[in-house]
Order: sequence, then structure tokens, then C-alpha cells
Amino acid sequence: MLAIFFSFVGYFGALFSWAGTIFMTLVSVLSLLDQIFEWSRLKIDRNGYSLRGWFRHQSFAHHEIQDFQIVEFTGKKLLAVEFKEYARKERGLADQPVPFPCCFGRSIDEVFKTVRSAIDRTPRRAQRN
Repeated sequence: MLAIFFSFVGYFGALFSWAGTIFMTLVSVLSLLDQIFEWSRLKIDRNGYSLRGWFRHQSFAHHEIQDFQIVEFTGKKLLAVEFKEYARKERGLADQPVPFPCCFGRSIDEVFKTVRSAIDRTPRRAQRN
């Protein structure tokens, strides 16, 4: 990576060097602020699961979720949520698990145990709009 950076600096000059340094500093500060203020997080509460990232926000109610499962995609384990039939139809989803990217640097097995154990299976009527 350093060789590529220095070859670009040698070719484009010091302006590229300063632009790269400023860009990397900005990305580092945003990443640090994300860690401090928890902009990207998985929140599990009475209402359900709320997964928030920098560019995307997903919320799933407990009564919509059938189960979680681990699926393998291109040799990597991924967490996926399996919706109940009525929730899939309501959200217009296909009959397959939906990716649930919520590991935030933790092992997939640890997160899988956490989200699966947090499903509230209390019988209640489905809340429909």
C-alpha cells in the first residue's frame, strides 16, 4: 500500500500527498466518532431489532421474525433474518432470508447467539397498519 502511495506521490506530486493525507484523516476521525457516539449499532429492545449504519437503517419487530440463521455466501458466514409469511408479503420480500449485517467486528457465532436469544416470542396479535 505504501509503495502505491509513494508511486502516486512521485508521479502526481505533493498535491496528491496532501489530498490523500487529508482524506485519510477525515475517514479516521469519522470512524472514531462512529465508535464514540455509536452511529452504527444494533439495538434490541421491546419493540424489536433496530440496525443502524452510516447509510442504512433497518427495523424489524419481534412479531415479524420467524428466526435467524447463518448462511454461507462466497465462502463467508453471514447472518440472515427469516420473516414470517405475513411480514414477507407486507414488506414485499421474496421467500428467502434477508441479510442482517450487524456483526460490527464481532464473531458471527457470538452475534447469532445474541440475536436469536433476544427474540421475544410472547404471543400477541400482529400489528398491522
